Amino acid sequence: MDNQSGLLIVDDEKNILASLNRVLQNEGYPIFTATSGKEGLEILTHENIGVVASDLMMPEMDGVKFLEKVSEIKPDTVQILLTGNASLDIAIEVINRLGLFCFIVKPWKTEMLKSDISRAFDRYRLVSENKRLYRLTVEQNTQLADLNQTLEERVKIRTHLLEEAVDETIFIMARIAEKKDNQAEGHIYRVSTIAFDLCKELGLSDEEAQKISLFSLVHDIGKAAVSDAILKKTDPLTDKERKKFQSHTLAGEEMMGVKPFYQIARQIARSHHEHWDGSGYPDQLRGKDIPLAARIVAVVHEFDALIHSGATKGKPAVFEAIKEIRLLSGIKFDPKIVETFIRMQIARLSQQKPSDDRKAVAAQ
Repeated sequence: MDNQSGLLIVDDEKNILASLNRVLQNEGYPIFTATSGKEGLEILTHENIGVVASDLMMPEMDGVKFLEKVSEIKPDTVQILLTGNASLDIAIEVINRLGLFCFIVKPWKTEMLKSDISRAFDRYRLVSENKRLYRLTVEQNTQLADLNQTLEERVKIRTHLLEEAVDETIFIMARIAEKKDNQAEGHIYRVSTIAFDLCKELGLSDEEAQKISLFSLVHDIGKAAVSDAILKKTDPLTDKERKKFQSHTLAGEEMMGVKPFYQIARQIARSHHEHWDGSGYPDQLRGKDIPLAARIVAVVHEFDALIHSGATKGKPAVFEAIKEIRLLSGIKFDPKIVETFIRMQIARLSQQKPSDDRKAVAAQ
């Protein structure tokens, strides 16, 4: 764990702070606690904080206002919302509106709590490293521009830099593709996180799950090769435009090169729009002919897109998304993966206050 960045926990209940501190004290990162938003902001300005976990309901300054202030002061800090069952609907709305990393329900499950915070630190390190790499690349490119070298020498230097930071480059490229498209902010990171959990539920090894999670970040990287006029067009696409849009799957595969290490990345980029019934693109693959990694990412990609599309306005987005995914089982998606995914989502919501919507989803 990164010894230079700490966890800040803000909750007006001292017993909650003590309990969280006790559970997390051996996880390898500094822990700071505050009983109010004002005290938390004071700590934030003086300490190196990577992750902030804040209670939703607090006097004077509630969790929403506090986290908005955190974003202003240290925008790279990864934010987690602490909430009780009674405030869960509000918490979900706040997460979607502010783009928070996740929420933790009180009382929490210890292993899930540790896992969520660990992944939050992973996110913080990745964002920090991406920025470091970007600054380094800009500096080195500026230096290279001033050198009177042959083209061959310039190519060798640039190639060497890319080989040293290949994983970091994946994140940067994925962010560029996401910014170019109309996707909700943070889509690629949410897909990566959920894909990892789904892989584990499906029984994949840690190594397989980590690779699929990492390479899911570049599932739509080929959209960088599609014009803004097509990506952001609101009217129906012409046949020619549709063909160009669909070519982003082939462009994404090509961007991932030919090295064996990136085989899964190429599979995801090319085949995540294939359908279980053979009606997808670009190859009209059917059933298990579609690579497993692409089948997994297809479900997670659709789920996150549904939640953040606004199509479920006025309804609990997660329940509507689950219903839609279930309807597409055996048509767009692998039925086994859908079954496992829905079971995983229902389990994550099991600590919520029972609702008619959740009962309806579970009963279908």
